[in-house]
Amino acid sequence: MTVTELGWEHCLAATKAVRSYVSPNFGFQQEYKVTLLQEYRAWIHHDYGRNPFKDQEELQSLLAWQEQRQKEQQLGSRSCSWLHLPTLPLADSSVYTPG
Repeated sequence: MTVTELGWEHCLAATKAVRSYVSPNFGFQQEYKVTLLQEYRAWIHHDYGRNPFKDQEELQSLLAWQEQRQKEQQLGSRSCSWLHLPTLPLADSSVYTPG
């Protein structure tokens, strides 16, 4: 987040796209987004200059991918796309014997 110009909500959404259980506590969110974020961005830019990596572009791509995935899930739930899932072979009942 500190190496991009993206806001707090976008960075959290991008993180949740790959780690759904991310949930920073409220105090951290408030402190970081109100004061620390701008300070860290200024410090990193001052000490290291321009970011040679494409972090912002990669995060924006991840956000677009997540948005597309959510749209597909919404459409899929309406069109019963689960009916078209591949079928798995049935287990051989001779292999499993209940306890």
